[in-house]
Amino acid sequence: MKNTTLAIAITAAISNTAFAEQSKGITLDNGVTVNPTLNTGIKYDDNIFSTDTDETGSAIVNVDPALNFTLNDGVNLYSFDIGLKSGTYLSSSDDNFLDANVAFNSHLEPSSKHRFDIALMANTITEARGTGLAEGSADTISEPLEYADQTAALTYEFGALSTAARIAFDAKYYNKAYRNFTSVTQVNDFDSIKLGSTFFYNTHAATDLFVEVYRDAIRYQHVAAGDTRRDSDDYRALAGIKWEVTALTSGNVKLGYQEKDFTEQGRENFTGLSWQAGVQWQPLTYSSISFDTSRAARDTDTVGDYINATSYSLGWMHSWSHNLSSKVSASLANDDYSGVTRTDDTTTLSVSINYELTRWVDVSAFVDVSSKDSTVEDLIFDKNVVGLNFSFSM
Repeated sequence: MKNTTLAIAITAAISNTAFAEQSKGITLDNGVTVNPTLNTGIKYDDNIFSTDTDETGSAIVNVDPALNFTLNDGVNLYSFDIGLKSGTYLSSSDDNFLDANVAFNSHLEPSSKHRFDIALMANTITEARGTGLAEGSADTISEPLEYADQTAALTYEFGALSTAARIAFDAKYYNKAYRNFTSVTQVNDFDSIKLGSTFFYNTHAATDLFVEVYRDAIRYQHVAAGDTRRDSDDYRALAGIKWEVTALTSGNVKLGYQEKDFTEQGRENFTGLSWQAGVQWQPLTYSSISFDTSRAARDTDTVGDYINATSYSLGWMHSWSHNLSSKVSASLANDDYSGVTRTDDTTTLSVSINYELTRWVDVSAFVDVSSKDSTVEDLIFDKNVVGLNFSFSM
């Protein structure tokens, strides 16, 4: 059975990220650049559990330190990141959290015809009560859910960038495991192995045509009592175009076919259209407009067999001066649940102002207003968030 989820997000932000001078960090004698950053702020959320009635509000203090090490010899690039994200709820200490992330990325070019990209990542992440597995049931757990995930990815591309044809091969491993309330959450622990290939054709007009195919094998480690296995194989074949014809416009659009096959009968398979697109138009050096859209069947966190998710977003970024700029965006997301009767509609409006005090310090203020409607009454909510952030870098 189908459900349709509509999410509309309108975002207005004043941000100088795209136009401000980037932090340079400290370059050591061995060529490694060290770049420490600190993002901190305070916000007030009037509905921290995303409920329809008896809303609970709280001020939340965030402190997010991070450290990046980069070595770039002009051809090969190595990058190592480590960071923490903490949240302190002044009116609900049970919801305090501390997340961590570690990542290593490298780009290697042993010759003009051979390129390698390697990515290794590990995270510990907190799902706020009322979101993820706990959506609509924040009062049934005493603290936020926590999980750890790991990613290992490798891409090899053959063919000189100046030639008409290139081919890339991709391999990616992903693992996710919940760390608390495991008697309930362990059924959502899974591994996935994704293998694929992309063929590129260079038109020599700042445009690439490409065909992409891959298989993602998703395997869950546990099965809920009385349920059928959720293991599936996700196949996609997409054709696309990537261009940067002039300084005014750039984009990446791919459209094709997706087939999601469950390994056991009793679950509804998916076959249908899938796409992903992003286009940016920059009529002025200090102003740009972007449009993004995607559609794909994905696994559900809670109920049903899968979600056929469609999203659209429209954004505008504008620099008002050397230290002040703006961003306005609107997005629409449609989630169609299979196997249950459920429709969600979500709208969000966000406004923020970002001012660069110095090259090392940015200050931003923001307001987020969101509303969710659903055929499942417990999932309906309205939420308003206002906040002030400070970003420090070297």
